[in-house]
Amino acid sequence: MEQRSVLIYGAAESTEELFQHLEKRGWRYFTANNRQELNTLYHHHRFDVVIVYLNERYFLESSLFEELASINIASKWIAILEQENWFEIHPNFLFNNIFYDYHREPLRFEYFLATLGHAYGMAQLQSRQLNQAPINNSDDDFIGQAPSSLKLKRQIGKVAEEDACVFITGESGTGKELVARNIHHNSHRADQPFTAINCAAIPESFFYSELFGHDTNNLVKEKSNNAGQIESTNGGTLFLDEIGDIPYSLQTNLLRFLESSQIASLAASESAPLDCRVLVATNVDLQQAVQEGKFREDLYHRINVLHIKIPPLRERQEDITLLANYYLQHFTKGKAQKSFSQSCYSIMQQYHWPGNVRELMNRVQRAVILSDGNLINEKHLDLNFNAKPYITSMEEARGKAEKEAIILSIEHSGYNHTLAAKNLGISRTSLYRLLNKHNIPM
Repeated sequence: MEQRSVLIYGAAESTEELFQHLEKRGWRYFTANNRQELNTLYHHHRFDVVIVYLNERYFLESSLFEELASINIASKWIAILEQENWFEIHPNFLFNNIFYDYHREPLRFEYFLATLGHAYGMAQLQSRQLNQAPINNSDDDFIGQAPSSLKLKRQIGKVAEEDACVFITGESGTGKELVARNIHHNSHRADQPFTAINCAAIPESFFYSELFGHDTNNLVKEKSNNAGQIESTNGGTLFLDEIGDIPYSLQTNLLRFLESSQIASLAASESAPLDCRVLVATNVDLQQAVQEGKFREDLYHRINVLHIKIPPLRERQEDITLLANYYLQHFTKGKAQKSFSQSCYSIMQQYHWPGNVRELMNRVQRAVILSDGNLINEKHLDLNFNAKPYITSMEEARGKAEKEAIILSIEHSGYNHTLAAKNLGISRTSLYRLLNKHNIPM
């Protein structure tokens, strides 16, 4: 079994006695007495727990604490305070964004060591969750460890084995084309072409020839062959994004192909059989479009054989940190490495992401460009909290209310988890469970 390690920064009257208790409990401890030692040790060793004797001098080094804590976001920092009136003198920034818990001098060692052990366990748990995440993904992998993301991955695996049409729905920016590519790459067609077409981007006059091919005698001359995208994708997978934008007059042609697997291009006198799987996607309500006479009902039922709904990012909060770090690695590849501040992680969890994963990706790219140093702060993300949060169900509304109550209780208790749990009328264990459930920084 690996020996537990802890880094201790600073010293006070209780330090020597703390060393003795740590040795008895089997802890291996490292000590740092200045900024340089702290910086060096933290960069050369992986510490799940850091203890800081926090006094006036070390309070001025909060920026260093924040920078180091962002290197390993699973690590837990515990403060030991020498002053009774600390919270009256200083704001609670450190305890909101960096420190997992704090204790006052003189230390009650049994209580302190219990906190230390719990902090280590939580750090190990979160570290395993992060390490299980597929950070080194290819561009076609769906990243996520949230329950809804794991369910989606299982659905992708099931539908990939079939050749039926798949109807992919989800809000803008959730990754519908990414899911379509996942289905293709997990199917027996993986070594055949994958063609993605944005139906909203094709002018109506070119739509037929784009999908089914064109005649060489047509006014539109092409240097390439006359085959349309369906014929060019023979043997592979065709993904039609924004299918609701297909002109109504041409929806019959698509329905005919889906039913017969044959096309009759403008250049051909006879229909040609093709083996092409079709995946479709939309972020609009096609049932409403059917009722309004904008989309054929028979085509709707033909494409809606297997349905996959992608959850919005606000319902995948466990994935926000994972995705942010993935895109951070992607946009800093070959450049100086950067990291997010702890406050950055906190604010990303609180934001409702109306633009979903696409917005998160763009925000991270922007932050990488605008940040001068190696630490990205919340100002670099420039998140707009004035936008009205989007709530889809009573369950989500109850969850938001529960999360707000927990955050307020912790703030009003001066970030004392024991007092916060008491004020909420729950045990400290239940509080930690809820903190983990709602991704509230501890």
